Amino acid sequence: MQRGLFKYALLAPGVAVVAATLLYPLAQALWFSLHDWNLGRQATLGPFVGLENFQLLFTDDPDFWHSAWVTLVFTAISTAATLAVSLALAVLMAGSGPLEVNARTLLVIPFAMAPALIGVSWRFLLNPEFGAADAVLKTLVPPLRGTALLADPIFAMAAMVFVDVWHWAPYFMLTFVGAMAALPSETLDAAEVDGAGKTRTFFEIILPQLRPVLLIAVLLKVIFSLKMLDQVITMTRGGPGTATSTLAYTIFEVAFRWFNMGYAAAMAYLLAAVMMLLAYVYSRMVLEKKA
Repeated sequence: MQRGLFKYALLAPGVAVVAATLLYPLAQALWFSLHDWNLGRQATLGPFVGLENFQLLFTDDPDFWHSAWVTLVFTAISTAATLAVSLALAVLMAGSGPLEVNARTLLVIPFAMAPALIGVSWRFLLNPEFGAADAVLKTLVPPLRGTALLADPIFAMAAMVFVDVWHWAPYFMLTFVGAMAALPSETLDAAEVDGAGKTRTFFEIILPQLRPVLLIAVLLKVIFSLKMLDQVITMTRGGPGTATSTLAYTIFEVAFRWFNMGYAAAMAYLLAAVMMLLAYVYSRMVLEKKA
């Protein structure tokens, strides 16, 4: 009995921290979403309107649906590209020699940078007047000369995806390198003895065994993409127009530019609900993998 109580006593501080930093803000955001509260009109909580903010989101807000579509496109392309690049890098960097180890160390640098710093850096690098990356790209692709990349909707989205892949690929590369190191060497040795080439070995032996890790990586990258905000603010500010205005950025704008806190809370709660669902699926997959 005392041992059981001691176990719960050890858990109590962690539960208290989670309740204070997660459950309470979620409950407060839900309460805000049920009110018509604009900080530009009043500092205190506005009148109770029930589910009116949620109803407006689904029936009469094209900006919300546009930002949801932008987020979906960005998430799909970024997730696929990031995992493809990171898998390729993992295959190349899977060795334990000094070249592979040093290369992996250098590749981790983008992941170690703050997202806001990444956005500012690439905004300067892609500047049409003095950006180094802009100059190199237009030298390699002459038809792009005269085009301000971040002022074009398609190129701005492509730049956002590229920078996001550049940022997250090292993280998933290390994940896949670790997973590949844990694969049983017997199957790889048997494939080599049977004369299977590297390409066939990867697609028929390595990739199927990496499937659980891949599924978890997909879920994680989707979650990371859905909450992407810093790079949008510092790199494109949702532009040109609303071409790169993700859902997280739209929530930020509604809350801190237009001060419509109740409506922003409703939007944020929908995004949080999706992320909590993905987090639940992720936890279930991790537990099943351990079992």
